[in-house]
Amino acid sequence: MITSGTQSVGTTAVAIDGTASSPSVIKIRNNDSTKTLYVGGPNITTANGLPIDKLTTLEFLLPAGEQMFMISTENGHTVSWLRIVQ
Repeated sequence: MITSGTQSVGTTAVAIDGTASSPSVIKIRNNDSTKTLYVGGPNITTANGLPIDKLTTLEFLLPAGEQMFMISTENGHTVSWLRIVQ
């Protein structure tokens, strides 16, 4: 199954598409041309998250039962994602 969406991210961590019920590949695109997006676990901050540079897409393998989170340095940060369940 393939699902996709667009989310607005701000200075509070938000989950990306809920918890994975099966192993999946998730692609995350930072749609913003000026801000860096940060991804990681539930305790993510801009200091400890993995940065995704502006206008960049990264791919992650997400184990079943896990969830990814994202955060930005500013509100109104637009992010797109695509999940492919294995």
